[in-house]
Amino acid sequence: MNPKVFGWQHFTYLAVCIVISIISIILIKKYVKKEKYQDIVVKCIGGILLALILWNRIEIVLSNKNWAYLIPNTFCGMSSLVLALTTLLGKKNNNVLHFVFYLAFVGCVATLIYPDFIGQSTSIFYGKTISGLMHHTVSLYLCILMCTIGWFVPDYKKSWNLVVGFLAYITLGAFLISVLDIRDSFYIYDPILSGTPLTVWVLMPIFVAVYVLFMVIYELVRKKIKIKKQQNINSLDDDKNSKSKEQ
Repeated sequence: MNPKVFGWQHFTYLAVCIVISIISIILIKKYVKKEKYQDIVVKCIGGILLALILWNRIEIVLSNKNWAYLIPNTFCGMSSLVLALTTLLGKKNNNVLHFVFYLAFVGCVATLIYPDFIGQSTSIFYGKTISGLMHHTVSLYLCILMCTIGWFVPDYKKSWNLVVGFLAYITLGAFLISVLDIRDSFYIYDPILSGTPLTVWVLMPIFVAVYVLFMVIYELVRKKIKIKKQQNINSLDDDKNSKSKEQ
């Protein structure tokens, strides 16, 4: 029997990945303090992600017998490639991260919860299946790690990067459809799930609403933490002043 979404192979894969991710991120946060070594860790994981997305694209090329599929034609596939390259070649908190982070995070979470491609063969370790799961997993892991160690800091003032990135994806999708005849590119015509209206034109307004909600909550929490820290500093200063007066 082929693996199923929410089947035992799916849940086992998620459980193992979650445990490994939590433990490794805690250890990295605790022991990798210097920015130099944090950069090395991020770039190493970026290299692993690059290898995984290339493996996955090769598997898709062989399956479709079409080398045009070497170019990622989905938001998750292209985001994994861009995220890998920008962590390998770019600096922390660079502008590219301010669009690819959100696309990768949302897409990978949704795909790992509902990997509709998991039943391609009798085993989860079928090349196209496991490489797809793994590049989504490492991409999500890299996003969480970057936030945890401060390699990426959300900033609503840089939201214009998201607009530029989205337009670049859609332009590439139009090229793949019209020139290379890959119709299922970036869900421009075909929905993300067969039988649903979930094309990119439906998904993007939902994504924007989630992004705006996230940024509002993030800014409120950030300001609250900043105010609390300032209050603690003021309290310490008052204590020092009162002690000095007593002396």
